[in-house]
Amino acid sequence: MDEPNYEKLVSYIRNGLEEQCHFGLVLHINKNGIISRFGEDNGYKFYHRSCMKPLQIAPLIDFEIDRKFGFTDEEIAVCAASHTGDIEHQQKVLSILDKIGCKEDDLLCLPHEPLSKMENARLLLNGLKPSKLHNNCSGKHAAMLAICKFMNFDISNYNDLSHPLTELIINKVCNLCEISREEIVISKDGCSLPVIATPLYSLGKGFLNLYTNPKYKRILKAVKQYPYLAGGKGRLDSEIMSAGENLVSKVGACGLCVVVNVENEEALIVKIADSNIDARAFVVTEILKKLKWLKQTQVCNSHFSSIINNDIFTQYGENVGIVSLRMF
Repeated sequence: MDEPNYEKLVSYIRNGLEEQCHFGLVLHINKNGIISRFGEDNGYKFYHRSCMKPLQIAPLIDFEIDRKFGFTDEEIAVCAASHTGDIEHQQKVLSILDKIGCKEDDLLCLPHEPLSKMENARLLLNGLKPSKLHNNCSGKHAAMLAICKFMNFDISNYNDLSHPLTELIINKVCNLCEISREEIVISKDGCSLPVIATPLYSLGKGFLNLYTNPKYKRILKAVKQYPYLAGGKGRLDSEIMSAGENLVSKVGACGLCVVVNVENEEALIVKIADSNIDARAFVVTEILKKLKWLKQTQVCNSHFSSIINNDIFTQYGENVGIVSLRMF
């Protein structure tokens, strides 16, 4: 497998000198192929990480599990989320567990500090420790438990690579991504659930096949109607979905972000080589503006603007540099 040929995507220029830069890959696609690209992945396979979440909850719809257990759109949004662990996220995960007859202890993700600064402060002020519900993948794990309960699978080891849930999920994601089992690489994500690696184009095809298929309109509706349950305030994907009427998005670890324009059925896939999340936010947002998928006015709200750095300032507020997109 050839190594990807990364291109310089963004530069940080202080008083005329480049002091920081980030390389990566960009793909702009539709269902018929690649519209444009920057950099060349050479077919290299990248793990989907959390970008796989919307794809792997598709069986909730395939088998009408969502209807059997009476899941709300808010709960579907949390199932697809890398959430910040705020109170509302925890409540939705607990609601899912209650509906399927499970408990927090049944989740096979570990406790970790919530991504939410507000929730972190609440825990510290009250002398509390993080729980499994704070894990940013707890919604996905709750969805996996729901599938297991419906299928009568053993829930004690649902994260094992040999578990029938793994087979079901991997086959489904491969189907959405239009790729064979023989072409993928399988490992485990940080939260212990299986994750697959494919070329970036296949990942983008998976998102197009999910979000432009009327069969899965409930997932689309859920994350669009409740973008902050599908992530959180200040999360790039949540802010994109909140700002862009026709846009749905998901970020993943190691610099990944996928955005689908459901109106024109096109997708943008960005991979930042060094996984820098500030560079990812800047590159994705600037390209969305270049594509006219977002307007400048749509990214000026307080939550969105807090994650986009277009200028470099001193602590006194003096503007001493700019952040520049290098691909246009």
